[in-house]
Order: sequence, then C-alpha cells, then structure tokens
Amino acid sequence: MNRWVYLHFPHLLLDYQLALQPPEQSRYPHALLESHAARRTLVQANQTALQAGIKLGMADVLASTLAPNLRVHSYSQAQEKRVITQLAQVIYQDIAQIVLYPPQGLLCEVRSLVRLRGGYDAVVARLRSRVEQWPLRYCLSSGYSPLVAKLLAEAASPIISHDREAVQQAIAALPITYSGLAAVHIEKLYNVGFTSVGDLLKRPRAEIGVRFGRAVMNYMAELSGDFKPPQAFYHPPDKFDEKVELTSEVSSWGQLLFPLKRLLQQAESFLQSHQWSTRALVIRAHHRQGPATQVPIQFAHAVWQQNDLLQLCQLHLERQQLRQPVLALSIGLQRPESRQAKSTELLAGAPSADDQLSALVSRLQARLGEQSVQSVCYNDDWRPERQGRIQPWQQGQKQQPLKQQRPCWLLPQVQPIDRQQWQLQWGPERIVSGWWDAQPIRRDYYIAVDKAQRQGWIFHSQQGWYLHGWFS
Repeated sequence: MNRWVYLHFPHLLLDYQLALQPPEQSRYPHALLESHAARRTLVQANQTALQAGIKLGMADVLASTLAPNLRVHSYSQAQEKRVITQLAQVIYQDIAQIVLYPPQGLLCEVRSLVRLRGGYDAVVARLRSRVEQWPLRYCLSSGYSPLVAKLLAEAASPIISHDREAVQQAIAALPITYSGLAAVHIEKLYNVGFTSVGDLLKRPRAEIGVRFGRAVMNYMAELSGDFKPPQAFYHPPDKFDEKVELTSEVSSWGQLLFPLKRLLQQAESFLQSHQWSTRALVIRAHHRQGPATQVPIQFAHAVWQQNDLLQLCQLHLERQQLRQPVLALSIGLQRPESRQAKSTELLAGAPSADDQLSALVSRLQARLGEQSVQSVCYNDDWRPERQGRIQPWQQGQKQQPLKQQRPCWLLPQVQPIDRQQWQLQWGPERIVSGWWDAQPIRRDYYIAVDKAQRQGWIFHSQQGWYLHGWFS
C-alpha cells in the first residue's frame, strides 16, 4: 500500500499573505520577488497574475509591462518556513506522523490511520478538508516511499491511489528533469539517453552505480522503496507565540481582523493538538518604530475554539486605539490548562449553569473591563452591614449561601420606623456580635410588611425600631 502522502505548496508564502487580507485583494495581480545579483525575478504569483501572462522566473520589469497594476512584495524563505510549520500544526490534529520539508512541503505517513478512518480515501479526504481551511494552492500525491510521493507532488502530478502499480507508472513517466537529482547527475543521464525516470529504473542498479556513482544508486534504492532513510517527525511546540507579517501598513484594529482570525485559527489548532484551553492571551501590534502595542486579554472561563476567542478579542479591541500604523501582528497564549471532563455521563447535555455564567462574565469583562464586573463575597461577621463586600469577579469562587433569610437590598443607613405601621410575619432572629471591637450590636430582626404591602427587614434594639432592608 502507498503509505506516504506528500503536499507541495508552490505559492505558499504569497497565498498565506493574501489570506491575511480582505478577499477583494485577490482581484489584483500579486507576486513575490527574489533578488539575484542585479536581477529580480518572480518566484510566486497569484492566479490573477498568472492569467495576465506572468510566469515564474520572469524579471520584474517584464512582468510590470504585462500587468501594470502588479503588486510586488519581497520573498522571505524564513517566513515561508514559519508558515509550513504552522500548517503542520494544523494537520497534526488528524495525523501524528508528519515530516517537514521546508519551505514548501509536508510528508505524512497515513498507513496507521486507514483502519481508524475507514479506508484510504477517507484518510486523504480528511487531510484535504484540514488543509483547505487555509486558502492555499497545493498538489497532493501518494507514494510507496517518501521520495516517490515528494517527486510526484513537486511535479504537479496528483496521483492519489493505494494501488502501488498506478503510482509506479506515474513516477516512471516523470521527465528526468523532475527526478530530484543534482543538476550534474541529471545532465550526465540526459546526455546518455535517459529522458525519464522510468528509463533509469529499467537499468540494473549495480550498473547505474558503476557508471554514475553511489549517490545515483542510493537514489534508485530510495525511489524503489528498498532503502528507507530515517525521518525526523514533527512534534508540536509546548508554547504558542506566532507572528504574521502584513504586506502593507494598517492603521486600525478593524483592518487587522483577517490576520487576527488566521492567528486565532492557529491558536485553536495548537490548543486542540494538546487538548488544552486557555484563560489569557496577549495581542501585539508591531510598528515600524518603537515598542509593540500590547493588549493583554483575560478570560473568565477556559476557551479554545476560534469563534469564542475571536468574539472576546474583538470586544476587548473595541476599547483600544492604535497610536501608529501596524506592520505585523502576533499572539501569545498564556495560562494554558488541560481540559477537564465536566460530566460523568456518556452523553453530556447542555452547558452547565457555571459554564454559562463564566461565558457571560467573559463577555462583560471584554466589553466593560475586568474591574467593572464584580461579585458579592461574604465575610465571617454576623453584623449585616459588615457581612458582604464587593470584589472583582473571580473564576471558581464559591460562596456558601446564607441559611438565614436576608433581603436583597440593605439600606446604606438604618431608618427609624413606627412599629405600629408594620405587621410582623417572621421572627425574631437575635444577632449579638461585634463584641471584639468598638461597634457591638444586639438586635432582634423580623420580616414584616408595611401598609403598602412591601416586605422589609426590621429590627428592635435598645434605641428603638429600625428598617434595615427590603426584600424583592
């Protein structure tokens, strides 16, 4: 069976950069340039540029004559390597055996997943659906060895089959220039009549080794699957701190929505691969000069999905202003934690009341600020006016409800009343407290109703009768 699948992304960096821009940007021709001595050539182009007649390897001056509105940007291999690593992190949610071939390739071992996913085609379909979350152009090919899958994908020959013979026919048909051999070996082979990879495979391996050297002989062994070089499989990092470079400066948080979505999608993939959630992150807007603008964001409940993260981040950013244009955006996750099962039942039901409360508090904090959302806490003091205090809301705080009946609204100051105007309903409850400081009390509390049928909390002390609060 063809256990290897290779993905080749010939325009990876450009496609990724355009994914950070509003969709209408794709209507314009874009290209990435690489400088060689005094000449600048196109190494990547979007579909609009290719349709205008622009070809890869073309000089930028000639390309500008074909498409006067061509928008060019500098190519960075280091940036493209970061993108392929980020893409591996996304795929890792479904496939654990991934090998990076920077800057534009990923190799996946899929044999172990065939039974789990219900067949070879299902595995490939799952892989495609994961990759197509990003608007990237790619070629996917299968192979019975890593080299076979890689050569077919890089030659834009998308052979997806678990049948070994179909793949052998496809690899044999590749021109020798797509063999992946060094240029010096390709030239020697071509000069003696080897025009395709199949011509090379027909010859005895020992004979090839004598005529063209051990490197070509080892290449044939690897191509046939007899030699399996060790693979360095990808392992996701334990920390998420990713950055995206923008193609042009932007001056508002609203214009950063598309790169923010992309970063949060990567954050979701990172958290999912570790089965983590997060309670905090920091958004950094990087400028041409000076330090980055940092926006720390705290969540009242553990979140990990992009939609939840985006909603809360947008609410926070509505209260922020940018002091200068932005050239890059980055996100760092903080306070990650393992996800905990919250139901012992086989099928969990709707979110619990605690989850719903935490989600509501997160939205309120994002909109109003963390210090604006507060809760009542109880002190170990029986004096009613000292029994409760207000403090910023904290996740997981548990308050033991009072067993005694207490009004929802206590008056700032007790008010003298005429006892004859009230009808007692319940009581008395005697409270004697505060003997340890200079403000002791000795009161008998009652629940009573006044002439307007309002239910109040009144008490009697040595000074007389007083109203202390109202019941809702």
